[in-house]
Amino acid sequence: MTIRNTNNDSPDQPTNHRPIPKVFFDDLTGAMMRHCISCEQDLLENQSPYFIEKAIKPHLGYQAYATIFEYAMCFKCMDTHKNKISKSSLANINQFFMEHVDVSRRQYLVAHELYDDLDLWMGHCLVTDKHVTAIGECQIYAQCLGDQLVMGDYPYMISSEALDAVVNLLSNETIDEFNKLKDELVGPPAFQDLLKDGPRVLL
Repeated sequence: MTIRNTNNDSPDQPTNHRPIPKVFFDDLTGAMMRHCISCEQDLLENQSPYFIEKAIKPHLGYQAYATIFEYAMCFKCMDTHKNKISKSSLANINQFFMEHVDVSRRQYLVAHELYDDLDLWMGHCLVTDKHVTAIGECQIYAQCLGDQLVMGDYPYMISSEALDAVVNLLSNETIDEFNKLKDELVGPPAFQDLLKDGPRVLL
């Protein structure tokens, strides 16, 4: 399984920018996500930096998948939500990723400008290193600018197993805030009941 991008860079385009791959498109429209889910600004027209998060159930890796939820959110709104995370939870999250993420692998990808094969970035869980074909549910993340994927710290994939471990580190206050955001992103409780223990919203 390989998610490739064959588009060439334009002369004035940063080398770590690539056209947003279809796995990060809006499943309903088949087009790029256009609006911030919180403030509704047009992210493509305004050329505002933003994040994309999708919770999916992959089949044969990314060749086929069922989307549980998806959204795009501008940096400003993302910062607003992040500021609601308690200091203890933020410290626990940072410590968890420092202990479990192989930063040197990402540094190698950036240093060698290996931007054309997304499988190198998203093929394995950032935390557990499990391959996407061995995962029942996961969440994928991207940082974008206009119609471009900005590669460096992003994109990446995290398995539901790893997300559950992170959630166990959160304070009750932070969990309540994430649940409020989940209500906004996923939908009413009647729909969430179908999802049982997932998905997890993690900013």
